[in-house]
Amino acid sequence: MPSFQNTLSRLVTVKPQEITALFMSCTYFFLILCAYYIIRPIRTEMVIANGVANIQWLMLMTLLVLIVITPIFGWVTTRFKTRQFLSYCTLFFASHLVIFFFLFNVEERSPMTTRAFFIWVNVFNMFIVSLFWSFMTDLFSRDQSKRLFAFIAAGGTAGAICGPIITTTLVKTVSLGPLLLISASVLASSVMCISWLIRWNNQDFKNDIAQQTNKNSALKGGVFDAFKLLIKSPYLIGICVFITLYAVSVTFVEIQQAEMIESSFDDPNQRTQLFSSVDLAVNVLALIFQLFLTSRLINKFGFKFALMLVPVGITIGFGLMATVPMLAVMIAIDIFRRSGDYSIMKPAREMLFSVVSREEKYKAKNFIDTAILRGGNAASALAYTGIKTTGVAAAGVAGISLVLGIAWCATAFWLGRQFNKKQKQAP
Repeated sequence: MPSFQNTLSRLVTVKPQEITALFMSCTYFFLILCAYYIIRPIRTEMVIANGVANIQWLMLMTLLVLIVITPIFGWVTTRFKTRQFLSYCTLFFASHLVIFFFLFNVEERSPMTTRAFFIWVNVFNMFIVSLFWSFMTDLFSRDQSKRLFAFIAAGGTAGAICGPIITTTLVKTVSLGPLLLISASVLASSVMCISWLIRWNNQDFKNDIAQQTNKNSALKGGVFDAFKLLIKSPYLIGICVFITLYAVSVTFVEIQQAEMIESSFDDPNQRTQLFSSVDLAVNVLALIFQLFLTSRLINKFGFKFALMLVPVGITIGFGLMATVPMLAVMIAIDIFRRSGDYSIMKPAREMLFSVVSREEKYKAKNFIDTAILRGGNAASALAYTGIKTTGVAAAGVAGISLVLGIAWCATAFWLGRQFNKKQKQAP
């Protein structure tokens, strides 16, 4: 056991009483991202099957669904304890995958099924990952988040590596439908991790009954509190701006990449395999960063540096794309963006919420991670279509993205300063 702790201490600064909770958190994140990445290549294929030109409408429908769901989620958080609403939401999404299995398992798939699946996967990804990190920031202290979040993120990345491997290996032999059932089973099993972590948290605060009750209690306030919390906080508004500019970079890169792949490959299975291969490359690189780089970067250069690193790199990538608009360059930018996002910016971004109230961690954060992010996706998809109709080439789009990237970097710098101030002021 001491030798194991010594080996682990080289990767993460963890105390003996935190080790089991750390690995259970990693397992929880592993399962939900593995479930997502089994179906992510299928979702990307649905974009092309439905026509890349229609993606802005799919993004807009995703936003509308999220706007409708957000008040419902607000109601759930005020009626049920943490363990209950986390478990209910997880099983709710798992049941949908079973429904989609029957819709996919037909001789000719309906266009409505294709569109509904794309929208559903976007909603599912936003909610399930946002809930996970809300739970983590609620479960662990600010000191623990600095030490443990990068390693926990690595658990998710390991799941994100397994997901594409499963899809790439099985897609030709079992087709798309059975993959949905595999994803549903993996997702549903994460409920056991939720239950264990809640019990561990209660045990951790067994001498403080008020703290224990607060950590697992239903949230205070009303259904529409997410909107009120955002309006009152310049800090949360700053996070909204940061997320919106992030959404622009994601959407512009994904649409341009999909257009290039659509013109280069005709076979749907071949495209699905390419998407899976890119996912695998992204997540292997992210795992290496998370295990050996992220915590060291935060400790040595500070939180603000970690938050700004990926926006600066992506902005440089936009400049490169403006001069060399090729598929290989676009794929390289996408791999850097996603691996850097998962390994460095995502843990840093989640730490932004470690200095806010519990209501803000679940309600405001969930609204930002879902409606604000998908709103940014939808708006930028519509903007992209508008820019293309004016005859602007790929290099011109990259030039516009470069300007927005600079604004993104400036927002990251401001948020880093505000986080450091709040950390000093918070008890």
